[in-house]
Amino acid sequence: MTWPDPLAPRGRRRTKADDDGQDPGSGSDPPAAATPVTGTAGSGTAPAAAAPETDAALADAVAPETAPGPEDTPKAARTKRTAAPRDDDEEPRGAASLEIRELVVSFGGLRAVDNVSLTLEPGTIVGLIGPNGSGKTTLLDTVSGLVAPTIGTIVLDGEDLGDYLPEERARLGIVRSFQDCRLYPELSVEDTLLLCEDARHRVGVLSTTLQMPWARKSERDKRRAVDRVISSFGLDRFRNHVTGHLSTGTRRVVDLAAIVLAGPRLLLLDEPTAGIAQREAEAFIPLLRRLHEVTGASILLVEHDVPLVFELCSQVLVMQSGAEVASGPPDVVRRDPRALAAYLGASDEALHVTGPLHAGQAARAPRPGPG
Repeated sequence: MTWPDPLAPRGRRRTKADDDGQDPGSGSDPPAAATPVTGTAGSGTAPAAAAPETDAALADAVAPETAPGPEDTPKAARTKRTAAPRDDDEEPRGAASLEIRELVVSFGGLRAVDNVSLTLEPGTIVGLIGPNGSGKTTLLDTVSGLVAPTIGTIVLDGEDLGDYLPEERARLGIVRSFQDCRLYPELSVEDTLLLCEDARHRVGVLSTTLQMPWARKSERDKRRAVDRVISSFGLDRFRNHVTGHLSTGTRRVVDLAAIVLAGPRLLLLDEPTAGIAQREAEAFIPLLRRLHEVTGASILLVEHDVPLVFELCSQVLVMQSGAEVASGPPDVVRRDPRALAAYLGASDEALHVTGPLHAGQAARAPRPGPG
């Protein structure tokens, strides 16, 4: 039986040359020194570079920071992928590109998504509109990994996501929102956002319990990031309010703040204005535009507010019964007969029903009575 050589270099597989007593470095270059990996929590190294000083406060909130902890070990990459595995410590930054090729999603005999293709260039916003049951949310579920496609391919930055689990896609920067604004109703706004930071910057239980220096620094960094995003979204007066007691519109803003903390590269927004008052919905146009400018993420937006979609998106895809009806720039889609027949209606007045009122319309609009 051959026992391990205690003098053999660490991190190198034992070879026959070691057993024969030969110099492991003879005939080849000496092994390179190990280089510490930076960029994520638990790597045991210094934090990654901060965001540029020219960015606004929201940019500081999405900048990756590291909370080192020696007892934390990153999980190994999945071996079943055909592509080269990506190190979990390497967080890709910058807007992502997305390509959906002939996607089909079937539930039994029902095709929820029927042969849909879509291209999302880095840093752009593409809108999905259509009647209820047209497959928009199912499409987002498939991109985020919650639903497996029956046929078709989803490619992120040139890499097929077929074998990626939802949590692995999240590490690549895919962030998904939901229609029902899934927050913790029993937690305050500040605690909810701190929990989002805890998910990003992991610190071991032992180092936190013992209050090690890196654990204390990580906690300070989390609170600074949360303070910045609370101030940027105007949530200071709701900081200590329980999220379950907030209005639907305010909970939506808290949800967007949590999205900023996640540092998205590809953002999947599912009806961000659903269930809120019209006046609050109008305020979401500059809010979403600011979110896009600061995060720099590519956005796939599902929304029933047609004027909001036409205002924000560079490309619009109209779906009906799971299939693509029309696609193109907003000015083209609003005049497409197929889009008008499927969803938009037959007149331009229908496109302004949920949008901001013009001056003349505002004067004629009835004022709500008491109660």
